[in-house]
Amino acid sequence: KLSNLITSDKVCHAYLFTGKSGIGKRLVAIDFAKSMMCLNNEEGKACERCEACKTFESNGDFYIINPEKNLIKVDEIRNLINEIYLKPTKAKRKCFIINDADFMNESAQNALLKILEEPPKYASIILVAENKEKLLGTIKSRVIEEKFTVLSENEMQIILGDEFNKEIINYSRGSIKKAL
Repeated sequence: KLSNLITSDKVCHAYLFTGKSGIGKRLVAIDFAKSMMCLNNEEGKACERCEACKTFESNGDFYIINPEKNLIKVDEIRNLINEIYLKPTKAKRKCFIINDADFMNESAQNALLKILEEPPKYASIILVAENKEKLLGTIKSRVIEEKFTVLSENEMQIILGDEFNKEIINYSRGSIKKAL
């Protein structure tokens, strides 16, 4: 579904990836960002050969914000706002991931709201959250939500491989993070 958005050039300015912790939301967000930024994406996937792909994590067009001590402060969002207005230098788009976005304090959320109301056309923000109820309703109304469900035992076995036994997979209850 996400790759179709890239192929059809219908990428939105903001997404909210929600679901249980450890099921791959952040990893999918990173892959989606890389695919959006790719100069030669193939069927909505990153080509891994262009300059944007080769320099993905260091090219200045991709940013990820992680909470410090279970908090994302307003200063981090203000830094994002300053960066978002600079046009991409090596990629098609600029992409920002706010990991554990539900840890933003209210000031940070209000600052983010301003950019969600009038984003630059070349930028996308992906919020990754386990508990979307901690986010302001005005933020939730300005993003497209993608719900992630718990992985089945079969999906877990495919992802983790044969070295993981059934007991570990059962105990993890659909969370790759827990299984690892």
